[in-house]
Amino acid sequence: MKLRRDILLFGAVVVTAAVGGWAFLANRQGAAIEAFQREHRLRADAARPALPPANAFRATVCAASPCVVVEAGGLTFIFGAGEGAAEGVAQLGLMHPTVDALLLTDLAIETVQGLPEIADAGARAGRREALRVFGPAGLLPVVDGANLIVSATQPARLAPGIEGEDQGGYGRVVFDSGVVSIRGFGGAEPGSGRVYRIDFEGRSLLLAGCTALPANIIAAAREARFPAAIAFAGSERLMGSPSACIDLTSVLQAIGQARAASSVIVAGDPQASALRAVEAWRELLAGAGPSGPQIGLTGTFIEFEGSTPRIGERQK
Repeated sequence: MKLRRDILLFGAVVVTAAVGGWAFLANRQGAAIEAFQREHRLRADAARPALPPANAFRATVCAASPCVVVEAGGLTFIFGAGEGAAEGVAQLGLMHPTVDALLLTDLAIETVQGLPEIADAGARAGRREALRVFGPAGLLPVVDGANLIVSATQPARLAPGIEGEDQGGYGRVVFDSGVVSIRGFGGAEPGSGRVYRIDFEGRSLLLAGCTALPANIIAAAREARFPAAIAFAGSERLMGSPSACIDLTSVLQAIGQARAASSVIVAGDPQASALRAVEAWRELLAGAGPSGPQIGLTGTFIEFEGSTPRIGERQK
């Protein structure tokens, strides 16, 4: 019995010491500050944008205006800088300080008006070097104008990228990391659009802006393996007025000739986010058959799983 009493007494002392020690640590000077700092670090880590996985290859529509975020091989590219693009990229959790490049399919005001906001958002996210911008002929004054707007609050954050030589039907090398490469087709003449092809591990994504020529979409698909496509298109039937966008019929024909395994069509009509317009676009695309293109609203993505691209919608 004496041994048991000793054991119980020893246990009581241990528990008391443990509770007392915890109380001392929790209430010592500076403990509350440390707890606050620890909680703040956890919240900051949770809010920090996640870099794309090294094996991911997907493209997500990030705004109703021209904006597509492409993640490939651990790199991040923004295509288009329309109104709301910076906010859309941030909502995807991809406005981080290591975005690799911004690529413009054309220089129409609808495509470039979000450039200052993207530059500002990148700087606020911690970017310390200028974001490279690639685009068709006439890019330099557009970049200079955006930097002039941003310079009122912080140093210029955009710089024209240096491209490779034009290789004719094989396009122009715009970016090449050794793992991910991007080629541009068209856009050599002022006012013309450009089609981009992103290649990663034997898979290809075509991205055509509003003013892309069907011939350039087809050229971009040449030598592409398992191509998928995101294209902006217009329709006089829905808009009721002339549009700068390539018409839907021409886009569908070009994508068909490009043999894209999966394709997303983004309505060039700024009013197409309205429910009635969305349904009308879906009716038009339904005529392309059950395996035809899908309408691309904000959050729609194309993702390569193995060699097969699939279309999905990002959960909000």
